Amino acid sequence: MKIAIATLGCKVNQSESASIEGILRGQGHEIVLMANDHFDACIINTCTVTAKSDYQSRQLIRRVVRSGVKVIVTGCYAQLHHDELSKINGINLILGNSQKDNLHEYLGKLSQDYYTPSHVIGTPDTPLTLKPYFSNRARAFLKIQDGCNFSCTYCAVPMARGKNRSLRPVDVLSAVEKLCADGYKEIVLTGVHIGCYGIELTPKSSLVEIVDNIVKKYSSMRLRLSSIEPQEFKNEFLSLIKSKSVCPHLHIPLQSGSDKILEVMNRGYSISFFKELINMIDAACPDISIGTDVIAGFPGENNKDFEDTKNLLQELPLSYIHVFPYSKRKNTLAAKMPGQICNETKRKRLEIFLEISKIKKINYITRHLNKILDVIVEPKSQINGYYKGTSDNYLKVLIEANSLNPGQRIRVRTISFNNEGLISKPL
Repeated sequence: MKIAIATLGCKVNQSESASIEGILRGQGHEIVLMANDHFDACIINTCTVTAKSDYQSRQLIRRVVRSGVKVIVTGCYAQLHHDELSKINGINLILGNSQKDNLHEYLGKLSQDYYTPSHVIGTPDTPLTLKPYFSNRARAFLKIQDGCNFSCTYCAVPMARGKNRSLRPVDVLSAVEKLCADGYKEIVLTGVHIGCYGIELTPKSSLVEIVDNIVKKYSSMRLRLSSIEPQEFKNEFLSLIKSKSVCPHLHIPLQSGSDKILEVMNRGYSISFFKELINMIDAACPDISIGTDVIAGFPGENNKDFEDTKNLLQELPLSYIHVFPYSKRKNTLAAKMPGQICNETKRKRLEIFLEISKIKKINYITRHLNKILDVIVEPKSQINGYYKGTSDNYLKVLIEANSLNPGQRIRVRTISFNNEGLISKPL
């Protein structure tokens, strides 16, 4: 069967889609691109982190349904809102997150009745196991953890993903070995909450321990950490970054620059703690890229809370900021809180945060002009004579070259920049 896989949302979803593709290829199915090929069925791996994610998931589903192919919808939106999906005519099957690993078993049993899609949701508590992996991306996303034991008042992810589960260290190392053998030069360790890696295993492990084991055994592999919570960052990571064993790039969510708002979010840290942490990391690794998340218009956020967040973002040594308007999530505490902010106010605050992010990004890019960068080559750019690449410190790079291979790891010197990224030449 010819199958297309569409993925929305986070790196965890991207990793899971790559595992789905690996399993399906092993079953003899042909995986094709949605844009370029005819296909018999489409698997849509959805996201529900915000209302915009819900809308994008529904929009994509409706577009695929109109093509007349068989449609399987899975992911976090399917897990939490299968009742909404049931109202979309043309879906054959709705699978919760716990059924992603078994998706291949359903392909031959797809109902032809487009008006009563089958549901298999289940509880999102499936233990993590070693799975096949196949992706055309130049960098591999390895899911080492799933679920979350935290209870941030705005977040639906624990309901969609369940409690913390970790991939056993022996399986992590086996996965890294396989990805190395497949030619990947960078692995991104990802999960819903990777800072909690290993705490429920017997014997216990930790993110520091598994990273240290990987870099000792696979020293030539470029290793990157996905998002890590501020209270879970360990100083040992600084030594690994300084030794170039781990990429000089960290994503540490802030969410708000107001202690009052952080408390009602149930984030578990203070602004002074966050500020001290970011400044300490920047002082120890001056060229490091530090990104963060911030939410605009959380319930109860007054003008002072907004100004405190704006001032903090301007002050911190950040290279980029992911900005989100607060979005009500069903069955979360924040959805029922007083002081809900109107959309117009959220939009204005969002635009100011985005402008700060733009300035931070440009400042960080210009600091790296006429510098040598470690780059993984991505698929060829649409600009003739250039290849796209991603540096170890997470900068987008255009490489002027006649012939490079996707996935190749090279050193380049930067010479200028444009809207696409830094312009460079191989050394």
